[in-house]
Amino acid sequence: MSNKEKLSYPDVKTFYICFNNERSEIKSYGSISPQQCFATNWIEIDYYTNKTEWTKILLQNGIEREVEE
Repeated sequence: MSNKEKLSYPDVKTFYICFNNERSEIKSYGSISPQQCFATNWIEIDYYTNKTEWTKILLQNGIEREVEE
């Protein structure tokens, strides 16, 4: 039996942050384009369509991302 969380073909580019079950540690983060599907075993996931908001949450958790051109 699969216990995967899924997001398939979102309407717009969508950013995600996966947390451990206690939401105390970021386990994964990235983005999904409208042409992609996403699945993970993590169940604590936040989705964002605003990249600035997503980046702010990452920074608050000590994750600095390089600026993409």
